[in-house]
Amino acid sequence: MASLNKVILIGNLGNDPEVREFDGRKVANFSVATNERYTRRDGSIAERTQWFRVSFWGKTAETVERYLKKGSQVYVEGRLSTSEYTDQNGEKRFSLEVSGQTMTMLGRAEEGGMYTGGNTSGASEVQEQVEAYNPTGSQAEDDLPF
Repeated sequence: MASLNKVILIGNLGNDPEVREFDGRKVANFSVATNERYTRRDGSIAERTQWFRVSFWGKTAETVERYLKKGSQVYVEGRLSTSEYTDQNGEKRFSLEVSGQTMTMLGRAEEGGMYTGGNTSGASEVQEQVEAYNPTGSQAEDDLPF
């Protein structure tokens, strides 16, 4: 039986990428924030932010190092994993991490945007998907197609 582990994120970098060399290859690590907006029962708008740690290796890590910075908007495809660690207070914590496979910069051209790295079908297609996505959740619950 086959299995699949794939995650797609569209969000903004929460920090400048940390780039280092490991076994002769570059690795770039950064955090990505995704925001979800939804309407509460009382009609007020709420927002929830989720944070993901992302890492890229090799040539894509070099691109990350050269072009991305805190606040950059990116489209990331990769494999999701969890890691367990102990915080400063001795409590066990869990972190979501993404081993990046594909990355597309979505910002304006002067910010280094619309570069496609890895195996992606093209920045314009990704941009169309981003524009078609409705993060405000303005569709009424009664109108959901299921």
